[in-house]
Amino acid sequence: MKINQIKKLINNEGYNFIHYKTINSTMNEIKKLIKKKKQNYFIIADEQTGGIGRRGNIWYSPKGNIYFSFNQMMSVKIEEHFIYNVLTTLVISKTVDMICKINSKIKWPNDVIVNGKKISGVITEIIKVNEVHYIIIGVGINYESSPNIPTNPTTYLKEINSNIEMLDVIKLFMIDFVKKINEISNSTFEKILNEYKRKLLYIDNYINLEVENSSNLKGRFEDVNLDGSLLININGSKKNIYSARIINDSY
Repeated sequence: MKINQIKKLINNEGYNFIHYKTINSTMNEIKKLIKKKKQNYFIIADEQTGGIGRRGNIWYSPKGNIYFSFNQMMSVKIEEHFIYNVLTTLVISKTVDMICKINSKIKWPNDVIVNGKKISGVITEIIKVNEVHYIIIGVGINYESSPNIPTNPTTYLKEINSNIEMLDVIKLFMIDFVKKINEISNSTFEKILNEYKRKLLYIDNYINLEVENSSNLKGRFEDVNLDGSLLININGSKKNIYSARIINDSY
């Protein structure tokens, strides 16, 4: 990893850059830093021993892949925070498309899928420090390897394009993300959300959902709301689902 070049790029975008060879979790570390000093941080690690995934799951984080978290002061209402998740996942998907010359997809709410296999995931968390709300965004991108999960196939960037440089991936992502986040306003929410929906897998199709109590729901995936909920039509009855996992047989 070309750390000095990445540091220069991140500093130029207004973030304090910190690199760890090994860390428990970039998300946990950034929370500690914000509480000590309210600034924008970008933390990248070569590996994580306790990487955090969605719904509290462990994120497989060996050396050779891309793991980073960054934060900034919330510029939208708390109830609109899902737009950060949408924007981050969309920018990752577009970065992968540009580098790999492919058309990646998004699996609600925050997985990037290539050729039916997961290549990246995003998590977000809001913390409050001295009455100020900060959004923390965690990103994991499979670069040199990916976990072997029979029920959820995975892939990695080098498998698709062996000439990809890690610096280029981070550079493309950050430049596009910062540009879009600086333009964000209520008037752009619908545009961003519509871009996200155009990349969504399964929308307008029937899906199986595993909800928090381990029960399953089956219905037609009709929409995603700005609050992040998935709108499902179950035999004519529409429900907004806030936390679930799409468990269709394949991506």
